[in-house]
Amino acid sequence: MRKKAASISVAVVLLLFIVSGLLVYRRMVSRPRTDDAFLEADVIHLAPEVSGRIVSLNVRNNQEVRAGDVLFVIDPQPFQLKLDEARAQTRELERKITDTSGEVAAQASRAEAAHTAIGDARARLALAESTLARLEPLLPKGFVTALQVDQARTARDSAKIALNQAEQQATAAREDVRSIRPLQEQLDASRAAEALAARDLEKSQVRAPVAGRVVGLNVAMGEYAVSGHALFTLIDTSRWYAVANFRETEIARMHMGTPATVYLMSEPRKAIPGHVESIGWGVTPDDASLDKDNGMPRVAKTLDWVRLAQRFPVRILLDAPPQNAMRIGASAVVVVRHGD
Repeated sequence: MRKKAASISVAVVLLLFIVSGLLVYRRMVSRPRTDDAFLEADVIHLAPEVSGRIVSLNVRNNQEVRAGDVLFVIDPQPFQLKLDEARAQTRELERKITDTSGEVAAQASRAEAAHTAIGDARARLALAESTLARLEPLLPKGFVTALQVDQARTARDSAKIALNQAEQQATAAREDVRSIRPLQEQLDASRAAEALAARDLEKSQVRAPVAGRVVGLNVAMGEYAVSGHALFTLIDTSRWYAVANFRETEIARMHMGTPATVYLMSEPRKAIPGHVESIGWGVTPDDASLDKDNGMPRVAKTLDWVRLAQRFPVRILLDAPPQNAMRIGASAVVVVRHGD
């Protein structure tokens, strides 16, 4: 009887063990979990767009800022002087164009009058030639005197001289007419230089592009800032992520929008909801390298019965992260819930 009871107990224990194993396996399949995870957020490396000495530093390390806040100011005096110079040049060119426009109008009027004088001179020449052509055949017949023919010939020659003078005057008048196009091109260039100078003056105040937290600040007022070189980093605190490395066998059922739960090591009992935003599509294997001889990849030998699954990063967007616990690089545990 005791042996039978002992056999039943062993069978019940084995059954419970099997059932527990199946439940654990089912949970692992439906809710994969990893503690190889950390927090991440988008960052902006704050670099000035102009170079100069920092005359005002309005933030401290780890300080929260709002979008549009002035973080630091570069000495604006050189940029203001360049702007004043560009504005003065623009005004001078505008004045020149105004004065030249009046002169050009007067020159154009004179050129038009000279062109009209050419027409009048040609008409007088045509009349003089026509008169001479009528009188010359009448001279042998005695209908006109030689004096009349000489007068007609003199009138024709004078008309030719007058036409030649009118054409010379018209040519000179056309050459005197100047164009304001070169000045207009200079004015366009000056206005562009003025706009760039105004932009540089505005960029001497570096503002926060987004709301966030300042980190990595290790400069003080008086530092010379170089254009394009970051002085510190701004963490965009509006969106936080958990980057979790899951085995390739676990990501097959994951997709964008799959719900997930994140637990921080600093607050392990507080569940932070989130969802899968993206799944990594490539990693660099640790045990593979490129053979320079034939271009074929070289993979280190492994035991046939030991195959380690590759892990791929899964990016979890946190839905309602507690801001006081959010730190880039903080350790986390991520559970992805299939079917929820």
